[in-house]
Amino acid sequence: MGDPGRSFSHLSGRGDCFRGSLIVVSNREPYSHRRTGSGLQLEIPAGGLVSALHAVLKVTGGTWVAWGSGNGDREGADDTGCLWVPPDNPAYTLKRVWLSADAVKNYYRGFCNLVLWPLFHGETGRIRYSSLFWPDYVATNRLFAEAVLQEATADSLLWIHDYHLCLVPALLRKKDPKRTIAHFWHIPWPEPELFSRTPHAGEIVKGLLGNDLIGFQIPDHALNFLACAQVCLGAAVDHNAMTVTWQGGLTRVGAFPISIDFTRFDRLAASPATAERIECLRAIHRLPGVVGLAVDRLDYTKGITQRLQALDLFFHRHPSYRGRFSLVQIAVMTRTDEPYLKYQRQTEEMIVGINSRHGTDEWQPVLFLQDKLGLEELAAWYRLADLAMVTPIRDGMNLVAKEFVASRHDSTGILVLGRQAGAAAELTEALMVNPNDVEGYAETIHQAIVMPADEKRKRMSQLREQVSNRTVFHWVGEILDELAILPMSKKGGKHALRFAREISSRLSGRDLFICLDFDGTLAPIEEQPENVSLPECIRSLLLVLQKRHPIAIISGRSLMDLKNRVNLPGLFYCGNHGAEMEDDVRGAGSRHFLEEFLQAANEAFVYLPGVQIEDKGVTASIHYRRLEPVSLAKFLASFRMMARQYTTTLNISEGRKVFEIRPIGACNKGDTLMRLMEGVGKGRLPVYIGDDISDEDAFRVTKGSGITVSVGSSKEADYYLRNQGEVREFLELIAGIPR
Repeated sequence: MGDPGRSFSHLSGRGDCFRGSLIVVSNREPYSHRRTGSGLQLEIPAGGLVSALHAVLKVTGGTWVAWGSGNGDREGADDTGCLWVPPDNPAYTLKRVWLSADAVKNYYRGFCNLVLWPLFHGETGRIRYSSLFWPDYVATNRLFAEAVLQEATADSLLWIHDYHLCLVPALLRKKDPKRTIAHFWHIPWPEPELFSRTPHAGEIVKGLLGNDLIGFQIPDHALNFLACAQVCLGAAVDHNAMTVTWQGGLTRVGAFPISIDFTRFDRLAASPATAERIECLRAIHRLPGVVGLAVDRLDYTKGITQRLQALDLFFHRHPSYRGRFSLVQIAVMTRTDEPYLKYQRQTEEMIVGINSRHGTDEWQPVLFLQDKLGLEELAAWYRLADLAMVTPIRDGMNLVAKEFVASRHDSTGILVLGRQAGAAAELTEALMVNPNDVEGYAETIHQAIVMPADEKRKRMSQLREQVSNRTVFHWVGEILDELAILPMSKKGGKHALRFAREISSRLSGRDLFICLDFDGTLAPIEEQPENVSLPECIRSLLLVLQKRHPIAIISGRSLMDLKNRVNLPGLFYCGNHGAEMEDDVRGAGSRHFLEEFLQAANEAFVYLPGVQIEDKGVTASIHYRRLEPVSLAKFLASFRMMARQYTTTLNISEGRKVFEIRPIGACNKGDTLMRLMEGVGKGRLPVYIGDDISDEDAFRVTKGSGITVSVGSSKEADYYLRNQGEVREFLELIAGIPR
C-alpha cells in the first residue's frame, strides 16, 4: 500500500468523508529554511512524526501548522508565514508559527524537553522544572490555536500531534464546540502513579479532553490515559466504549499504531543503486563479515549506552567475534543543549573505550556516525546490516524497526527489539530484549548472529507481512474512519455492526427491498472513476441476497455504465440518480441547459488536467479528485462563479471531490426511491445504504419506515458504517437474517 498511486486510492474514500480541509498541527515542521554561505537552503528535519505526516498530507492535501524553527524560515515564507510544499511538487500549505526567544527557552526546551519528555519516558530523575516554564507553555499553545483558526473553516478537520500542544484542543473547542478535533499522541503515556508527578497534570488532561478523539500507539497507552483522566479529574470513564466524559464533552480514546510507507523502503532497498552503495560503504568503512546496525536520535531514552554496555560484554564473553563483527551506530543529534550534550559525551567515551579494549589496527568494534543521512544511504545501511538493534528504554512506536524490516526485500536479517518499544506489540517475531538487562542483551546479540538462516528467513518473512499489511496509509485511514463518523455518533447515530442484534430484530421475518449506492458503497472509490469495479465478495453476496429480496442499485453513473460495472441480471438499475431507468428516461427536456454548462466548463478547465468532465446524457459530473492541490482553490472559485449563472436551470450538488449537475426537475435519489417503493418495493421494508450527499434525499424518504445506513457520516441516516470495507459485513448480516 505504500506506492503513492495506490495509496491515494486507499485513502480517498476516507479523507473525502470531510467536506473541509485537513489541518495538521505539530511543533516540528516538515521543511525548514537555513541560511548558508550559498544562500537559503531547504532542509527536511529528522523524525518519525514528520516523515509519517508528510506522507499523509501529500496524499490528502490541506495545511500543516508548525513552529518555524529554521533561521531562514521567515525569508522562505510569505507575509502570512505560509508556503507551498514540497517545492518540487506542491501538495499542501505549510503555515509557520513564530516563537519568541523566551518561548523557545521555556515552552520548548523547558516544559516540553525538561519536564514532559523525561516524565512520559519514565526518566523522572532527569526532570528539571522552573516556574517560568508553564506560563510560556500556555502562551505558546494559545499562539498555535490562533494560527489554526486563521487557516480553518467551519468544517475543517483539525488533527493535532504530540505532547507539545496539550492545551490546543480545549482552546479550539472553546471557540467552536461543534468542530471535529483529533489528537495523536506519539510518545508513551504513563501509568497514573507516574503521570501524577507531572506539574499541571490536571490542566494537561483537561486540554486533551477538548478532542473528539485521542489516538495512542498501543492499547496500554490508551488505557493509561483513561486511568489518568479518572484519577486526576474524576472524569467518567467507560472502559468498554473507551470514552471519557468530562463537563458535557465526550472524548473517544483508541490505539492506532503508526507505520511507514512500506513500498518506498522495499523498492529503494532492492534497487541496483542501493546494491552499489552497499559495496562502497563496506569498502570505505572496512566492515567485517557480520554487521550490526542501530539508528537512533541521540537521546537518553533510546538506550544507546545500555546497548554499548551489552556490546562490551558480548566481546568479553565471545572474543572469537573480534574482527568478525562490528556495530554501526548511527545517532543524529537533534537537541543541542543539556542533558543531550552530556549524553553525547558519555556515548563517545564509551565507544572509545570499547574500541580501545577490543579493537585492532585493522578493525573497530563500533563505527559511530553522527551525520544525518539521506533516505538512499539509510536504506543501504538497512540492507547491508545482518542484524538491527532497536532497543529504546521506552518508546511510543519507533519506526526504525519497521523501516529495517521493509528494507529486507529478500527476507534476510534479524531484528533485535526492545520490549518497551511500541513496535514490540506488533513485531512479535523479533528477538525481544530488556535493554537494562545487560547480560541478557549480550546473549541476544550472540543468538542473533548464530541463528540458522532458515529461522531468520522465517521470522523476517512474517515481520515483512505484518509491516506491509499495516502501512502509514492504513494508519491515517483508520483514524479518518473514526473521525468520519464522529458527527453521527455525537447526535446518537449507531454503528450498524455494533447494533447488529437490534437491526436483526427489526428485519427478521420481513420482506425486504434492498437499495444500494454504487461508488463508495458497493465498490471502493478510486482516484480515476473509470477504474472502479465491483469486488467479487460483494458480487457473491448480491447473488445470495437477490434470491430472497429485490435489489435496486441507484447511482450517479449513467445507466449503461452502471449495468456494465455491476453486470448482474435480475437487479433494478437506476442511473443518473434515477433519471435513467429501464425504458424510462426523464429530464431530457432540459438537455440544452446542461450542454451550455458543459461547454462553458470545458473552456474554463481545459488548462486543469486533473479536472474530469463526465457527460452522462441526462446529467453530468465534474470530478476533481486528480486535481493538484495547488490548483484547488482556483478551480473551486471558478466553478462556483460559473454555477451561480445556472441556479434557475440546473441543480448542482457537491459530493466526494465531484460536482453533480442535473436539470432542475430531474430525479434525485429520494424521488427514485419513492417511485420504486410504489412498484417493486411495495409492501416491503426498505433497507437503503449510501455514502454521499446525494444519498441524503433517499435517507430522508426512508427514515422512519425502513433501515438507513450511511458509509461515513450522515445527517439523516439511522446507522453508520466506518468505511466501504464494512459494507460486506453488513450485507452478510442481512443475508443471515431469517425471513
